[in-house]
Amino acid sequence: MLNQFFDKYIFTNTLKYTHNNFYLVNVPFVISPVDIFLSILKSNDLDFHKKIYLAVKEDTKSNFMKRFSELGITHEKELDFVKAFFVASGWGMIQIIDHDKESKRAIIVLDNSPFATSLGGKVDLPVDTFLKGVLAGLFSEIYGGDVDCVESECLALGAKSCKFILKPKTEFDMSKKIVQDQLPI
Repeated sequence: MLNQFFDKYIFTNTLKYTHNNFYLVNVPFVISPVDIFLSILKSNDLDFHKKIYLAVKEDTKSNFMKRFSELGITHEKELDFVKAFFVASGWGMIQIIDHDKESKRAIIVLDNSPFATSLGGKVDLPVDTFLKGVLAGLFSEIYGGDVDCVESECLALGAKSCKFILKPKTEFDMSKKIVQDQLPI
């Protein structure tokens, strides 16, 4: 027994280990020590984090989400599946606090981020860059229009949890340092 999420996929034979690789409903994934990600996320290089964010966002939109649509999974079910997948995979507890498809806005809270917990007090920037990119790509697809994501609060910087704001880029106040630090201008 791994956890309830993965157990149901083991039972239905859609979680597979083939040719030394894991697949969940034909989506390849790895089990990796957090420290490998920390070596990247602890960088205080703003441009580096922006490049990671954009690359993950674009790949999520063009590849990761495409795999679900090929399986006939609707956008709302994609949101539930991706949330459950990341929680079950150890990324922390994801809560969707606000979600308004019409205005293309969402607020997501992440508790117990393994990255932010490990880097608490050791960094000067929010650290959940990978998840921020995944969320931006996921919600861009669900909303049918481009949205960006800013981590407005981060456990690594002393906040109680990590908080992500998603909305169209034009609605962010680009004069604010937190936005300038995270989004390409």
